[in-house]
Amino acid sequence: MTVSTNVLTMEDDPVVRETIAAYLTDEGYNVIQAESGLQGLSLIQDRSIDVVLLDWRLPDISGGEVLSKLAGVNPTLPIIVVSGTDEVREVIDALKRGAWDYLRKPLKNMDILVDAIRRGLARAQRLKETALEGEHLKELVRSRTEELERANALLRREAKERQEYAAALKESEARFRQLVETVREAFFVRNALTKEFTYVSPAATEMFGLTPDQLALNSWLLLDLVHPDDREDARKKALQFDNNPVPDSFEYRFIVGAEKKMKWISFRIFPVFDLNGTIYRQVGVAEDITERKYAHDALCASLREKDILFKEVHHRVKNNLQLVSSLLSLQAQRISNLEDRERFLDSQRRIQSMTLVHEELYRTDDLSCIDFSYYVEQLARRIEQAFSATVPVELTVDLERIHLSVDTAVPCGLILNELISNVYKHAFVGRESGRLYLYAGLRDGAIVLKVVDDGIGFPAYFDVRESNSLGMQVVHALVEQLSAKLVITSDRGTEFELAFSDSSLCLLPNCAG
Repeated sequence: MTVSTNVLTMEDDPVVRETIAAYLTDEGYNVIQAESGLQGLSLIQDRSIDVVLLDWRLPDISGGEVLSKLAGVNPTLPIIVVSGTDEVREVIDALKRGAWDYLRKPLKNMDILVDAIRRGLARAQRLKETALEGEHLKELVRSRTEELERANALLRREAKERQEYAAALKESEARFRQLVETVREAFFVRNALTKEFTYVSPAATEMFGLTPDQLALNSWLLLDLVHPDDREDARKKALQFDNNPVPDSFEYRFIVGAEKKMKWISFRIFPVFDLNGTIYRQVGVAEDITERKYAHDALCASLREKDILFKEVHHRVKNNLQLVSSLLSLQAQRISNLEDRERFLDSQRRIQSMTLVHEELYRTDDLSCIDFSYYVEQLARRIEQAFSATVPVELTVDLERIHLSVDTAVPCGLILNELISNVYKHAFVGRESGRLYLYAGLRDGAIVLKVVDDGIGFPAYFDVRESNSLGMQVVHALVEQLSAKLVITSDRGTEFELAFSDSSLCLLPNCAG
């Protein structure tokens, strides 16, 4: 190693990056730093780089993408992955993509990193020398003597390199085995032709209660441990995977040990192909997910209990509001003054519009949203029934299927209650019949509600915003609460159009399973 040896470190953590750079600089290396994958790739194009230290998880592109890009550009460039993850699949992926070594952060002994760099440089030098020798041999074949001398030298070098490669392979296999055998997941390799396990990590003993040797002798012992209710499906899955060219994953219940303890275990299986594209090996990882399953079941049970509680709360609120509505109705019957009685009935209808919200929540599966289209139609029909003794009105509804939160549905319901009630009370005075059109839907990123009648409309001198009517004051207050826009048009009848942000929509989750 000389001062001219350039080491590029791709690491997004500035503390780790500076620590590595400081240590390697003290060792005599020239360290070039990159905080992202794209920056590192650019530096490799612009500068002479001898060794790359690569973090597996970078902020812009993954370490795997960096390896894939560099493999075709400079196959003799040593690339050492220095990562904080020890997941087997990522280690295998890094080595398959061309990583020369894999070190796990944090590096407790920086000498390990220096040794890996030295090995990488030595190996790169040997590869370069081999390539150069191939070119030289073409020129030296002209002379038999020189050809013999070069051939002998080449044979000696190849013998030496084979020994070094064998030692390096043995070291790599030992490191891989050590890594696999220290993780909690069970790692296994299965021969696709004989259906036998060629390797099973020691974690399988704790997971299945069977030693690696037992599983190697009879790979079908695992099926005997599968829960009886899952066994037939597991058998079909095992047979199907023998010729499955794509990775697969599944999970089953197992009955393990003398105490017959039930465990949930998930499997991830990956096919390995030979040069002819034939599956000759299957590599897999098994993980005990029992605790995760039990935690999920406990959470679901808790949510079901809360759903029942909230439904009961909405049911009681609805009953209480219904009781208040009934009291107002009884009180109205005792009042002889028609104007005062109508005020009581208006209050009763407002309460009924709120009662409908809680009634809808009680009967729906989602306690945070209501089907607003259904709610609007029910509200309109109840108001129509309340004014059935007045002028006959043809009611038409055009409602898209939308869901609103309770905080939005209640003020919308109160607004519609006031507007629809006003139509029945004032729009068709002196008329024998009338028509009322209700619309609710989405338009240009907004929720739009319309109440349209073909009645007598407002007088020319009448200003709705200056009206002393309690109903219209309630409408304008609720419009402000919703941060909505209310447009009133009085031409051959009256049209109220209310528009507000579609952020009030509820997106109902898929709770299946």
